[in-house]
Amino acid sequence: MKTLGIIAEFNPFHNGHKYLIEQARSKTGADCCVVIMSGDFVQRGAPAVCNKYLRAEMALKCGADIVFELPCLYSLGSAEAFATGAVNLLSSTGLIDYLCFGSESGDTDSLIKCADIISDETGTDSFKEKLSEHIKSGESYPSAFSKVLSDSLGNLQPLLYSPNNLLGLEYIRAINKYRLSCESAGNPCHSIKPVAIKRMGSDHFDTEISEYSSATAVRNHLYSNAITKSDPAILSEGLSGALPLVSYDIIKDNYGKSLPITEDDFSSVLYMRLNTMSDEELFSIPDINPDVIHKLTNFRGKKILISDLIMNLKSKCFTYTGISRALFRILLSPFYTAAAQTHFYDIRPYRSVTENDTDNNISYKPYLRVLGFKKSCSEFLRNLRYSDDINIITKPSAGPLDNPAYKLDIYAAGLYEQICSNKFKTGFTEELKTGPVIFD
Repeated sequence: MKTLGIIAEFNPFHNGHKYLIEQARSKTGADCCVVIMSGDFVQRGAPAVCNKYLRAEMALKCGADIVFELPCLYSLGSAEAFATGAVNLLSSTGLIDYLCFGSESGDTDSLIKCADIISDETGTDSFKEKLSEHIKSGESYPSAFSKVLSDSLGNLQPLLYSPNNLLGLEYIRAINKYRLSCESAGNPCHSIKPVAIKRMGSDHFDTEISEYSSATAVRNHLYSNAITKSDPAILSEGLSGALPLVSYDIIKDNYGKSLPITEDDFSSVLYMRLNTMSDEELFSIPDINPDVIHKLTNFRGKKILISDLIMNLKSKCFTYTGISRALFRILLSPFYTAAAQTHFYDIRPYRSVTENDTDNNISYKPYLRVLGFKKSCSEFLRNLRYSDDINIITKPSAGPLDNPAYKLDIYAAGLYEQICSNKFKTGFTEELKTGPVIFD
């Protein structure tokens, strides 16, 4: 049985996502489509527009066979952490033959060549020194990164100017790193083959509604409708053509009941965090630039929406997305801090703990939480249930509750549900009692 993997957010699931799955199946001839999808918080540093169970249902009804949850530690990470975390987990199954992803170029060979050059260059002292010089001069990390690599990449450099190409490059680099890690440890490795699918329609940040609208355009439509209208029927004005019918029906049926959720819905929680955490606690959160924290402390005691706060902090050095991710890491602390400080953040094959290991070298077994699946592909899950390399979770309460990363997942889901239930005046659903969605 051939199996393809897709790393996604489906925020929400639109026609472009359906096209990706169809093309991936066609190009690979795969029998099973396995998706690893961000949970309730996504990589741009924001809550998903609707909860992970609705998005998993959309995916399963539009061509996916199994949907796993990408742990929050990775879904709120940089592009590199997002990609390497997801690839590591898919690789750990030993059953994924292809990793298919959308890209502006759709040229797998060029992306592989570009990824190899980047991996070679970024490990040198010269690259690190030049990168540091550009950043100190006031450039953002993405801009500095591109400029330092310009000579080495030559005509491949334009690949760095498109967000989906960039993410594809990180997927390829992660596949290579995992393979090298296996080889250095003398372990057998099931190699995943990357397959780029050329994106259809709108650019990543386009805001116009069309047949192949970007997820940004779809979300903006949902957000603006939430502000100006109360009738879900208004969604039919253009949006129905941008979504598969099943996605549109799921959104319409749940509109005003559990969606849309925005970053500003979490403003009061962030206010509480900022005003109850000490400077020491704020500065101890991993992967946040200290200069952002310094600026952020000036807003203590001030009531401000998260979207306005980001715009106040945004500068030439700090991107909107980078600041947003920092704010949501603060919002999810101390669970985020505890998870990021464990080796779970590393990309390496799992090994069991030995009696010689110290408390600082605890080895947490990788896990995949099942959000939903089709019974027709239950064989894939059966093959994984007794794996020594990865823990498959179908009952959340039976998951690894001692693992800081899993604790973060449960807390993040609970916080999202709390915000959702308060906003729409609905009942609260406990995460540990929520099972996967299953279809025939």
